[in-house]
Amino acid sequence: MNLENDEIIWEKTRIIYTYIDPDKFEENMSLLRGFLHRFGREAEQGEVVFEFDGRFYRIREFD
Repeated sequence: MNLENDEIIWEKTRIIYTYIDPDKFEENMSLLRGFLHRFGREAEQGEVVFEFDGRFYRIREFD
């Protein structure tokens, strides 16, 4: 999203598929959250989307 006039700017989407060890995933969830928020801030994204187990999460405010 262009912050100056709230215009949506469409970009090429990057999709990453991965298989995980559920226990390790749960242990490191805070690291994933930190990465997604940092990515959104540093790449100046209007939104970062994360899909897990059929649920779709949208992050629009970054820590």
